Amino acid sequence: MKPWVTLTLTASLITSSLAAQAQPPHPYPPNVSDWAYVAAIAPGTKVAVNAVGLGGQDSQYFISATDRELTLLTVANADLPKSARMFVIKLAGTHPDIFMAPQRWIEYRDGSVRVTPDGVFVRGRKAADLGDITRTIRAGDVAQVSTWVKDDRPTPTPLDPGLAGVAAILPLSVLALACGDGGHCSSGLGWGLILGVPAAVGVVHAIRAGRRQRLEVVYRAR
Repeated sequence: MKPWVTLTLTASLITSSLAAQAQPPHPYPPNVSDWAYVAAIAPGTKVAVNAVGLGGQDSQYFISATDRELTLLTVANADLPKSARMFVIKLAGTHPDIFMAPQRWIEYRDGSVRVTPDGVFVRGRKAADLGDITRTIRAGDVAQVSTWVKDDRPTPTPLDPGLAGVAAILPLSVLALACGDGGHCSSGLGWGLILGVPAAVGVVHAIRAGRRQRLEVVYRAR
């Protein structure tokens, strides 16, 4: 069998093996309807809330919950610089009281960003009122609350087709450059490229899998 035929078949087998890892994720956990689970969420946790009158599910962070209402930090639609956005998200976890109508004057600073009961200020200029980045929702209007958690389940993450393609094409391309035009290449070089590049792609895929997250339902109204 010609060397290039062998290389092509090998690359195809490797790509097929990598692509076969793609499987659909597990379904969400079973339905829960105890509001106490919502109140137990840690301040600053990234959440996804479905509720009456609440538009947009991005950039929602839990602040607090009582038997009657839920308070969220919602920065998706706020016109805040990145530094201010990151700081208010941090404050939601460390000092959620600043967003819950504090009874006393309080101020937090991070570089050029300052947050007080009067609002968020960047370089001395007001960027937003606290009311612009918080939402309080009646408990009865909440349909579902989910939290973003690290997905440590054993189910493989679907492999990016681009990575699979690289695993197959890159070794062949390098070999073509190294061995073309009458050049000579050893079998060790060929197998090193064939096996080494897919292995590197596998490492990248594993790192991505370690960073993946999933939504876990905490509360769902009956």
